[in-house]
Amino acid sequence: MLPAGVVVIVGEHIRYANAAAAKLLDAGTTDKLADQPIGRYIHPLDMHRALARLRNAERNEQTNPVTELRAMTEKGRDIVVAMTSCPTHIDGTPAVLATFLDMTERATMEARLKETDQNFQRIMNTMQDVFYRTDADGITRYVCPAVKNVLGYSADEIIGLPAATFYPDVRERDALVAAIRTQGFVHDFPGRMRRKDGAIIDISISTQALRDEQGQFAGVEGIWRDITQRKAMERELQRLATHDPLTGLLNRHAVLESLERAHGRRSGRRGHDLPPYSVLMLDLDHFKDINDTHGHAAGDAVLCHATALVSAQCRSTDSFGRLGGEEFLLVLDDTNLEEAAEVAERIRATVAATPCAVKDKSAIAVTVSVGMTQFTESDSDANTTLDRADRALYEAKRRGRNQVHHLQ
Repeated sequence: MLPAGVVVIVGEHIRYANAAAAKLLDAGTTDKLADQPIGRYIHPLDMHRALARLRNAERNEQTNPVTELRAMTEKGRDIVVAMTSCPTHIDGTPAVLATFLDMTERATMEARLKETDQNFQRIMNTMQDVFYRTDADGITRYVCPAVKNVLGYSADEIIGLPAATFYPDVRERDALVAAIRTQGFVHDFPGRMRRKDGAIIDISISTQALRDEQGQFAGVEGIWRDITQRKAMERELQRLATHDPLTGLLNRHAVLESLERAHGRRSGRRGHDLPPYSVLMLDLDHFKDINDTHGHAAGDAVLCHATALVSAQCRSTDSFGRLGGEEFLLVLDDTNLEEAAEVAERIRATVAATPCAVKDKSAIAVTVSVGMTQFTESDSDANTTLDRADRALYEAKRRGRNQVHHLQ
């Protein structure tokens, strides 16, 4: 009735076996095991160790501790058993009583777990991205070795510390955790981390929530990667798409978009609470003559010189861009016509008073004409305001250039 296999061994032969032993060894009945040499059922690689333990139990009359052995059944199956043995007597003859349990399934599982662990460690050791795991309190419980290449810290330096420690702004970490708690996972979630040397890097996080047996939030695990170069490239592409390559100003498309946004914030609104905005169109006077006299390289230098002077007069809320050639647009948000006139005159006077020094050439005098206007409730769209500024610029140039003219 015992679930464990039991055999009684006299010498090196089986004298008795129970039903569990017969089943385990594929013998069918206990009679088939009687008088069989015990060595028949022991794997050759474990034969010496197994027989030595049996002799130790018999001669020294002491119980052997449990050990695992490889065995073979009547059908040739290899199995693993956990066996213990102790001395006994059969009709006055010294014998050994051995009991054993089938551990094959557990041994197979342990081997698979070991293999899985080895595979996991091999993957972790070769990953370029960083695999990590935190508990419910945000404490880092695991991070793969790749973190050394990315953050400059070894895994041992990070494990046990709050993940938020490595964020330049803890609110970014809070936003990540909130998104995971709400959705259960995030994919390509943007973030930043601080390296050991203090540098800030951009990262992309894909991770999911971990749950305990009660379904409660138990932490997160996932992968994050360093995308600093990718972000830098994206920013550069964005800059190239929106900025003039020569002057570094907003290009035509981008500055006109700024004008559209300024108009859109006021579209449909009426009354005294309507915030103003003004538009200045600027054109460098006699620029063709500068190119013809001094060359295009000098002309480019004059463009950069003049736009730098204008940029110095702009606020962070203003939008200054190059429409093309020597023509520029300045959008002054929340600025009425009187305030815009002060800005325009300051720009005109500064440019006129500051000649452009060009290498190997005498300083080139530069002046600018400015046309300006203010958004009105009757302007149906941004182009209406822009056209009025353009007409004002034409009038400034018609009147002799190097002056400011406005239209309402």
